[in-house]
Amino acid sequence: MRRPPSSRCSDRRGGFSFVSSHFPIEKHTVTVDTFGTFAVFAVESEPEAPAPEFLDMAGHWAEEAVRQAVAKGIITGYPDGTFRPDHPITRAEFTVMLVRALQLEGTGAPLTFTDRDQIGSWAAEAIGLAVEAGIVRGYEDGSFRPDEPITRAEMAVMIANALKLPIAEDASTGFADDAAIPRWARGAVKALRDLGIAGGRGNNAFVPNDTATRAEAIVMLLRMLEVREPADDRAHR
Repeated sequence: MRRPPSSRCSDRRGGFSFVSSHFPIEKHTVTVDTFGTFAVFAVESEPEAPAPEFLDMAGHWAEEAVRQAVAKGIITGYPDGTFRPDHPITRAEFTVMLVRALQLEGTGAPLTFTDRDQIGSWAAEAIGLAVEAGIVRGYEDGSFRPDEPITRAEMAVMIANALKLPIAEDASTGFADDAAIPRWARGAVKALRDLGIAGGRGNNAFVPNDTATRAEAIVMLLRMLEVREPADDRAHR
């Protein structure tokens, strides 16, 4: 990739130093405040490194989604070069991915969960940010349970909280197993389905209490971003 030409001027010692310049598409303009001899140079930038290809993703139904998630900095995979798309994703892992997708910054709220000592240092800041943003609250007993696989219902609630969606308390999701969806998650599941973020696993079933896979999590996070980014664009107009 070629950057816009970088302007330099010669100094008394025969060297060069950068000067301010403006780079419209149709011409190159250099603004200086002194007399001298000038030269214009083109600077080659380093090509962007391609996203890593995971050893276990070739031909997987979520291959392209995982590739996009890597490019967005949401995931990095495991040290052995795998992504393990069909493995369950833990509550800590999903929280980290969600915070990265949202690009939340800061140190987050202090962790007061009763099992905070079980939260790894790699996830503590992200969980604190998620708490601060009102995305996670933990369980009634005061625990977070970072290493437990996250359920599809829990994942839906966290994404709905992240998008700050209005939640209908007595919603009907339209899934065949609507009655099996916990009351505390039903409104979130309906809201995500209406936005095209949440889908079923077959036979129009949401299977809310099944554990979510790493691939499912990535697909839902990318759909979340597709919904969120146009809303952000409208907010900045």
